[in-house]
Amino acid sequence: MKELTTEIQINSRPEILWSVLTDFKNYYQWNPILQKIKGEPLIGNQLEVHLLTVGGKNRVYHPKIIKIIPNQELRWKGKFLFSQIFSGERVFIIEKISDNRVNFVNKEIFSGIGVRFTPRKMEDDIVASFKKMNEALKKTIEQ
Repeated sequence: MKELTTEIQINSRPEILWSVLTDFKNYYQWNPILQKIKGEPLIGNQLEVHLLTVGGKNRVYHPKIIKIIPNQELRWKGKFLFSQIFSGERVFIIEKISDNRVNFVNKEIFSGIGVRFTPRKMEDDIVASFKKMNEALKKTIEQ
């Protein structure tokens, strides 16, 4: 298992950040990485996620939403062939710091036998992409 994590503090109430995070139809307006998501934020729903990383990797994947705690946490999980080979669980966590400030955690948990063959360049691209998304989310919310 491998975990790649980024965090950013945002001047926002948790419910405001949550409303932007779960408004998949409008990701194209602010999210440079997850440019389009088809589907509704409901447990068990399969999504169609269009991804463009900082390094130029462009792909579409179809994860299922596995956890929702309103105003706190959203998770979806996808797999390549079989989850024993390679799977990724995307996790968004909103931690309340004060009434108008939160810590946003954006991470991916990779598992399966393919994890040990993940190149460092790919990991760096993922982390840079998470940071770019975090900054875009912060800018959108704090405007």
